[in-house]
Amino acid sequence: MARLFEPLIGIACALAAWEIAARVAGNATLVPSPATVWNALVAMRGSELPRDIAASIVHLVVGYAAGAALGLVLALVAGSSKWFAAVIDPFAEFLRPISPIAWIPLAILMFGVGGGVPVFLIFYAALFPIFVGTLDGIRRVDPTLVNAGRALGASRATLALRVIFPATLPSIFAGARLSLGVAWMALVAGEIVGGDAGIGWRILWYQEFFQMDRVLAAILIVGALGLAADTLLQALQRRVLRWLPASEGTR
Repeated sequence: MARLFEPLIGIACALAAWEIAARVAGNATLVPSPATVWNALVAMRGSELPRDIAASIVHLVVGYAAGAALGLVLALVAGSSKWFAAVIDPFAEFLRPISPIAWIPLAILMFGVGGGVPVFLIFYAALFPIFVGTLDGIRRVDPTLVNAGRALGASRATLALRVIFPATLPSIFAGARLSLGVAWMALVAGEIVGGDAGIGWRILWYQEFFQMDRVLAAILIVGALGLAADTLLQALQRRVLRWLPASEGTR
């Protein structure tokens, strides 16, 4: 029971620090209090907020699904082919340090202002963490397991599906969670600069009218949605990896 209340301690401390900062600043426009932001959030609930949330979720799902799927496939192929790994690894390591934000001008030229920009940035951001995590997991598979499977007459496909893939699942989920985190960051950046809908676009809209209470409310919504998405992914991870010890299955 105590573990259920532990997160509330951090939330209470953050709210207290926020309230103190708002009182010290003495400017409700620049530093709105938690109560002011909450009232703004309630007011936004019946207006444009549902549409913005829906637009952002669509951007995230499309971009993240495409990026994670491609990263997973590339890692699986690279893990089974040394030649392909030698070809793709340098290319991936060249692109991976480049921030998705650096591609915004090119994305706007390619897709114009609209949903294509955040989707592309999310795709790019989600691709590399799951690729690197999955490939690293494949390379860390215990050779004893592979040799045992071969000794029992397992084919290459059977080894991949029944031995290597299950052993790599913890690394896949770890990469998927990292991909999801950077995908949310790319989502906000893409919608602010090149989007025409979504929470990030709405943050810029509120900033133009100096509605800082609504800006902060929208930022909190992004955090809440990101937490909810990660919680769902962790629940899926626990269900899929229920055969692992708890300490390994939830890493």
